[in-house]
Amino acid sequence: MYYFQNTLVQPRIKDFFTHSLQADRLAHAYIFYGAEGRGKEAFALELAKAVNCTSTTERPCNTCPSCVKINHFSHPDIKFLFAKPAQLKQEEEGNTLKAKAKNPFTPIRVSGHKSISIEAIRQLKNEAKYASFEAGKRVFIIYGAEYFSTEAANSFLKLLEEPPDNLFIILIADEIRSMLDTIRSRCQPVYFPEFSDEMIESVLRKYGELPENSKQLIRMSQRNIKKVYRLMYAGSEEWRNLVYQFIKSSAAGNLISVNEIIESITRKRDKNQVLEILNLITLWFRDAIHYIYTKDSTDFVNIDFEEPIRKFADYYRHIEMEKVVDLVEQTMLEIKMNAHPALSLTHLSNQMFFVLSSKSSVREAV
Repeated sequence: MYYFQNTLVQPRIKDFFTHSLQADRLAHAYIFYGAEGRGKEAFALELAKAVNCTSTTERPCNTCPSCVKINHFSHPDIKFLFAKPAQLKQEEEGNTLKAKAKNPFTPIRVSGHKSISIEAIRQLKNEAKYASFEAGKRVFIIYGAEYFSTEAANSFLKLLEEPPDNLFIILIADEIRSMLDTIRSRCQPVYFPEFSDEMIESVLRKYGELPENSKQLIRMSQRNIKKVYRLMYAGSEEWRNLVYQFIKSSAAGNLISVNEIIESITRKRDKNQVLEILNLITLWFRDAIHYIYTKDSTDFVNIDFEEPIRKFADYYRHIEMEKVVDLVEQTMLEIKMNAHPALSLTHLSNQMFFVLSSKSSVREAV
């Protein structure tokens, strides 16, 4: 029996689960963890297919009725639950799952304060009482497991303590340390390393055309396949122009221009978009820092902004730009903790102006 022959997954993950399936030694519950954009939920679906596939030669085969149903998110024994805002409409949730079925590597694009609710866990626990509809295993996949509400986490713990024989659980988290120790201790952790550039290009080819600027997108995303797709959806050129204008206006202390740019960044009220733009700001400054120390621009992430970055780096070569990177990263953390995006960006702009214009931050010439 061959496993995961056509699955896009990191080699160490493929080898680990191939050996587990061949030896019939799967744990009843796993936590897939690692930074965003490493294909954790995509492989969870592949594993769900593998344990329910009816092929006698290759699993998953992607042609048997079970595999086909899982590919379309229509298998009655496979439940895919994701952290979401309480106000998310059922139609929007359905459209989100349809998009995930079409391409399991894409980000789940919902805005608002998200959580795994107690109501969702109660429903799963009720379904777990019954035998599977078809001959295979029930598989519960919970994406965003670090967003369990306290009530939901405690309720789910009871399911982990006494799981039915036919139930297989996969929890997915970007940050495992934020989960309850009692839940972590009852699941086998599996760390997902980052993708290689070649694997990301393989994903892009499989689910669409490979963009001409794919290598630049991969560098900008720091090998995060979800960020690659977000940049593609939004139009990375538009975002990077906003980044350039924000940095330029902040350095000049042009408050009117800064406010207009912040309005453009926050207009859609999409916190994830704001975080992506902040990440691009850090990459812009890292390019400048790299150039200050090396005078080499060949490895720039923002290669099409090479000339502005070089001029910026030369002009501010005595400034400790690492301080600006720290400020941006602190702003990202605050917004993740639900700080007001527009106010946070305004405060960041003021801090950037202070650092870039402050004589106290001048260091010896390099």
